[in-house]
Amino acid sequence: RSVHPDITCSVIFTGDWSMPVKEAEATNSLADQGVDVFTMHVDGPKVIVETAAKRGKYVCGYHASQAKLAPNAYLTGAEWNWVTPYKQIVDAARTGKPHPNFLRGGLKEGFVKTSPYGAMVPEGARKQADAIKAAMLKDEFEIFKGEIKDNTGKVVIAKGTTMKQIDPALEGMNYLVEGVIGKV
Repeated sequence: RSVHPDITCSVIFTGDWSMPVKEAEATNSLADQGVDVFTMHVDGPKVIVETAAKRGKYVCGYHASQAKLAPNAYLTGAEWNWVTPYKQIVDAARTGKPHPNFLRGGLKEGFVKTSPYGAMVPEGARKQADAIKAAMLKDEFEIFKGEIKDNTGKVVIAKGTTMKQIDPALEGMNYLVEGVIGKV
């Protein structure tokens, strides 16, 4: 929305982490409604990535790069960087410290990384995304900076309030932000 304030995002909740048939149905339904870029938060993104690509739509992946599944549709994605949490757990075990049972981190902390850009991503978009990523790594860009409203118009993050990406309060998020079409 910082690039195009009128842009919207449609969401469908399938009700589980892994429901390939419902995921394909949801992808096709959204494609039928004119959605042009897909992403997901599921255990196995393969069905959504391949279905969207077959429909001629773009994809931003999740968990790991799915670029090989959709080489002409894959823009980029968010990947878990499992080295970081596993190293913390192993280091705790090796030094006799308690096993960390609450790990939280984002891009800056090395828990996530971005997939390489697909060939169809223009250089200008790459530069703009890389600039925001660099600012995030220096704590100079906040995603959750109020005033933020939910998709019913209710203020959920007050003006002047900033919540870090790793703020545990975001785990209790039971709303969709302004511009998202759907219901929790």
